[in-house]
Amino acid sequence: MHSLLRKAHYIPAGFFFAYATILVLLTIPQIQRELLFLHHVPLPLFPDFESPEKYGLAPFKARNLRLNISDGEEIGAWHILPRTVYQSLNPFPPEASLDMDLFDQAFQDRPTILYFHGNAGTRAVSHRVRSYSSFSNNLDCNVLVIDYRGFADSSGKPSEKGLIEDARTAYNFVSRSMQKVGMSKEEMQNNILLIGQSLGTGVVSGLAGQLAEEGINPKALVLIAPFTSITELLASYRLFKFIPILGPLAVFPSAQRFFQSFLLHPFNSIKALGRTSSPTLILHAVNDNTIPHAHSARIFSSLRSDSALAVSTWKEKSYAGWGTVRSFDRGEKGEVIWWEGKNGGHDNLGWAEGTIDLIARIARL
Repeated sequence: MHSLLRKAHYIPAGFFFAYATILVLLTIPQIQRELLFLHHVPLPLFPDFESPEKYGLAPFKARNLRLNISDGEEIGAWHILPRTVYQSLNPFPPEASLDMDLFDQAFQDRPTILYFHGNAGTRAVSHRVRSYSSFSNNLDCNVLVIDYRGFADSSGKPSEKGLIEDARTAYNFVSRSMQKVGMSKEEMQNNILLIGQSLGTGVVSGLAGQLAEEGINPKALVLIAPFTSITELLASYRLFKFIPILGPLAVFPSAQRFFQSFLLHPFNSIKALGRTSSPTLILHAVNDNTIPHAHSARIFSSLRSDSALAVSTWKEKSYAGWGTVRSFDRGEKGEVIWWEGKNGGHDNLGWAEGTIDLIARIARL
């Protein structure tokens, strides 16, 4: 018994050593990149991006694209047609690959959603495909989804700057396609929605902030399970949902700040969103075990504090079993809506009927 008690003393020491090792490893840029982006997680296995229909999309409804980035990298993307454009084909469903001019023309026919996914996996992951399908069918929009540099069939290594550059390339691709069919600059920005989920909300925020500085305001921003910044998120985040990162250091604030200072990709969403002037929708479930829904509360509060109309236009309504919708108006900057949902977890929000209705509302579709 005494021998067992003596050995038991080593257990806390082992946990402490393991945790300290994780903290030290996170200060190494290459390891930090791997753990933040998880871009080498191969989901699904052996994907066939040339055949989007293998993952649940209708035959020939999506085209596989390669987009060239200004810094020399190349990323993979899918463009999914809106429901009405696809169903207007003759014969329907189509019997062979569609002419690329039809895809370009679709940008004029219906609004376009640029979708930016979270870390790990690819554009072919099932819950992501379910979102594209819902955007295409229920919102009747084009959908352009990219795999960031370092993910899937895209070249390069991910970084905050790199992902935002990838997103800007996607925006520019759609803008050029709209120009080809005769749309004006104002028409273009009034027909593009930016939707991000998880890590993708940091990308949307960064891109929207960059566009706002150029006087470009997309039709709407939709943030699904967002975070205020990676710096703050690490204080509560659990790697693989069970390994705490900086949470245990909360009792030692100076130590927590020390390790936060090594973060190379902060994705400060609150700072970036403060520059934007587009209608904004925030979607977050209270049962999200990856990103606490308190992050959405802070984003909503930060946007509210910048609006003189927030108090006079404030609305709040709770729906039993579904969640609470809060909103206020920012005048020319548009409405801000926050849905605090009862269910949906981290991944199953973008395609649900109620949230699709809120996207339609914020974008006036």
